[in-house]
Amino acid sequence: MASLKATLCAGVIALGAADLAQAADLLPPPPPPPEPVAFGNWYIRGDVGVGISNLSSPRSTLNPFNPAGGPAPVIARVGTNIGDAAIAGVGFGYQFNNWIRFDATGEYRTSAAYRAVNTYTAFCTGANFCQDSYTANVASGVFLANAYIDIGTWYGVTPFVGAGVGGAIHKFSGLTDIGLGSGFSSDRNINTLAWAAMAGLDFNITPNLKLEISYRYLDMGKLTSGPISCGALGGCFFERQSFNLASNDVRIGFRYMFADPGRPVPPLIAKY
Repeated sequence: MASLKATLCAGVIALGAADLAQAADLLPPPPPPPEPVAFGNWYIRGDVGVGISNLSSPRSTLNPFNPAGGPAPVIARVGTNIGDAAIAGVGFGYQFNNWIRFDATGEYRTSAAYRAVNTYTAFCTGANFCQDSYTANVASGVFLANAYIDIGTWYGVTPFVGAGVGGAIHKFSGLTDIGLGSGFSSDRNINTLAWAAMAGLDFNITPNLKLEISYRYLDMGKLTSGPISCGALGGCFFERQSFNLASNDVRIGFRYMFADPGRPVPPLIAKY
């Protein structure tokens, strides 16, 4: 009898264990742990490119009185242009999370050729208008603090938009005036406010290395030359050339991200 009771108890226990196992199989699996978010990443960057220069609001400003006497001439601007510049820049930044990053950049922009032609009436009468041609060079250094929004990553490609603000240092050099007379201006260093708006694409080369291709509109403020000293003429109006300088930049570069010590950082790839 005792053995029969033991056998019955063992059967009940076995059936109960089987029922519990079957019930456990019917429960939904636990949710996976959340994926780690990439943050705390410092990075360095390097860029090269070309700046398609844009000159606006050109103006010639004259001293209203000539040491030799006579009225200031009436000026008509015939044409003004400025050449393009090559760009080389470096920077460092911080990837705050998968969407937001900040960096500070500095760049050198090679010398761009400035050309202008004016006609004016001063020592010429009737239909004999005097014409002067101006040549100079403008080289710039630009320093910006930038913020970016990374929109998301698809197949290893991340589109982004950004904006920056800072300053520029320009060297306005070699300004000469050739026409009825001749003149020149001393080289001048000019500091201006600069701001930028940009958009582009990042390509994941490795989890830490990005290739970046971008467009940027860069406003570099107003530049004004030193006064032009006259050569052949006894009188001089000490003319100054001024204009607003901007650029449409196309750049390509690399960004290398440093993993935060003690915590592995996955590639910045959003899953959809």
